[in-house]
Amino acid sequence: MKRNSLYLLYLFFAVFALSSCKDTLNEEAKSFVSPDQFYKNEGQCIAALNGCYNPLTSIFNQGLMIANEAVTDLAFLNSSSVDAKLEISPANPGMGDDVWAQCYKGVMYCNAAIAGIRGATIDEAKKPGLIGEAVTLRALYYYVLTCTFGDVPFYTQDVANLKTLEDVSKLGRMSATATRDSMIAELQQYAPSLPKQRTSDVPQNRISGSMAYMLIAKMAMWNKDYQTALTALKEIQKVYGQLDQYPLQDTWFRNKNTPESIFEVQFTWSATGLKKTTQVACFFTPSKTSGTSTYNGVNIPELGSKANPYTSVTPSEYFMSLYNVYDPRRNMILGYSYNGTWFSRPMSNNGTGKPWFGPKFWCPGMDNISDGNNQKVFRFADALLMMAECANELGDEDLAMSAINEIKKRAQDEAAKEGNSITLILSAYPGKEAFFKEVKEERARELMGEYGRKWDLVRWGTYYDDLRSTIALEFNDILLNLRPFHQYYPIPDSEVLRSGGVLDNPAYTGQ
Repeated sequence: MKRNSLYLLYLFFAVFALSSCKDTLNEEAKSFVSPDQFYKNEGQCIAALNGCYNPLTSIFNQGLMIANEAVTDLAFLNSSSVDAKLEISPANPGMGDDVWAQCYKGVMYCNAAIAGIRGATIDEAKKPGLIGEAVTLRALYYYVLTCTFGDVPFYTQDVANLKTLEDVSKLGRMSATATRDSMIAELQQYAPSLPKQRTSDVPQNRISGSMAYMLIAKMAMWNKDYQTALTALKEIQKVYGQLDQYPLQDTWFRNKNTPESIFEVQFTWSATGLKKTTQVACFFTPSKTSGTSTYNGVNIPELGSKANPYTSVTPSEYFMSLYNVYDPRRNMILGYSYNGTWFSRPMSNNGTGKPWFGPKFWCPGMDNISDGNNQKVFRFADALLMMAECANELGDEDLAMSAINEIKKRAQDEAAKEGNSITLILSAYPGKEAFFKEVKEERARELMGEYGRKWDLVRWGTYYDDLRSTIALEFNDILLNLRPFHQYYPIPDSEVLRSGGVLDNPAYTGQ
């Protein structure tokens, strides 16, 4: 983790923009701005918190999307990418390299902000909310780390001197369960101090209390502490109410910071000014005729003529089979047609060709390979499906049924508006195992593309078997390369070396 030590040495530059990167790296540690020199007012505390958000755009992008959604039971990407083909290794960790570095950068920024706010010369009554924002962001970074790598180094100290720097650089892997327990306890302490509002109602879409409770629930479910998770999810439900008030089309990535969202990573694109873009839409857009707005035989003017999509992620046969043909989510997530016109690929081979991915992921006016869509990470629908799963585990059949049926009823009602009478809701509890299967399938129908499918499969303990029985039968590289240890990414070899061997990858090295 000694590359991260370099980040530690210019931490205050990154957060507060003191001077040029080159100049700052040449400074002695003793010359840096200390917390008692900076945290003089609330504005400076918020400036520090702003820095804590910065690494998110380097994490929730096309690399993590491919790993978490396009190498699962729901989809594959026929690409030479090591992530897509599962040719990852400690020497060639693919997107894991950036996720590791950016998450620990985020952890360091949060640690510094928390320490600085605690000692700030501001009204003490304002500190819990400010600290809670940084605590929640730090928990998000550790959530991503533990979901991606399993056991990882864990620390919460502000690296304000060389002794702490040396101690942190020698940390080995800590139990992911213990890391989550620590984060849960801290979030439970600070969540009540955060805004009790939907995130879209919080100025600048900053962290809300519901985001803190969502992370509590996510991590508690990994630790199989379903009661703690359910308690947190009920707090979210108090704020968000009934799902049927939130339109299905709000789930499209182009529709930013909609009322149902609990957390979105903010991206922007404009013809002039600063850009913060992803390439996610580039992997989920139909093929295009160059210089036109024709996409696989369909004219889509709002997508424009400048887009240059890559080879698209392909839905699995299993995923395609999960939808009722009149489920309105089907043609939002799977692109068989658009505005009444069928794409060419689905109509090939006597109408048995694969669909594209649908307008949920497309970006109007995409510029070459860049899009400015926000990346949706957590929504209220996700919380309800988590509630259904927790209630099922705890034997609360009525709550389990009501939670999952909110998801199903929204889709059923939308189908009715389109003139299609279908029954999606469950009329009777089918038993614990059958209900759990339904939850897993409903999470696929509702949440595909929201960065969680692989982590769900790993959490359920089915990742290897589910891939073997789905995409491995369609994409030969997965069949050849898939191993049980691929449920987690390896820590990059460069980090293992810099740690002096404290970090390791026993699953990948066979030790």
